[in-house]
Amino acid sequence: LDLWSKAAVFGFLAERSPGADEARRAPHLVFDGALRFELVCWGNTGTIWGLFQDGTVVLMVLRCCAVLGLFWFVRATSRQAKLQLFVLSLVLAGALGNLYDNFVRADRSVRDFLHFSGTWPMAWDFPAFNVADSCITVGAIGLFLLLWREDSRAAKAKALAAAAGRKPAG
Repeated sequence: LDLWSKAAVFGFLAERSPGADEARRAPHLVFDGALRFELVCWGNTGTIWGLFQDGTVVLMVLRCCAVLGLFWFVRATSRQAKLQLFVLSLVLAGALGNLYDNFVRADRSVRDFLHFSGTWPMAWDFPAFNVADSCITVGAIGLFLLLWREDSRAAKAKALAAAAGRKPAG
């Protein structure tokens, strides 16, 4: 979905700005004042919000290690843990989508195109992102919530076991 959406939006904007290179293609308003398709890729070689721009190769190595780790976690996860497999798959798919850009694009940049901004209740402008970034974010939040729920259940079970082991006073 990430690679398809990038190809579709980048192609759409290329048609709207014939002859213009990526850096000069005009944005397209999808929802006036809320969402626009805007190509952001030149110089987008770091990580979230433009951090670590000079560390592209190191980030690519770390991302590859993360992908290998995610493959291991998916393989080690029980097939009955469908929700956990789903959130791990979201993170893995997002990582692979961005890594594809890192390896295929000549400047090692990642293609972002979703740009949200608004004026209500005050002016705000969220950094551009892509479907892969969304998958990573939703998957990471889902994984955090699953692990939090699991820790909560383990703590309750431990408390119940400790309470059952005590003898009533009397």
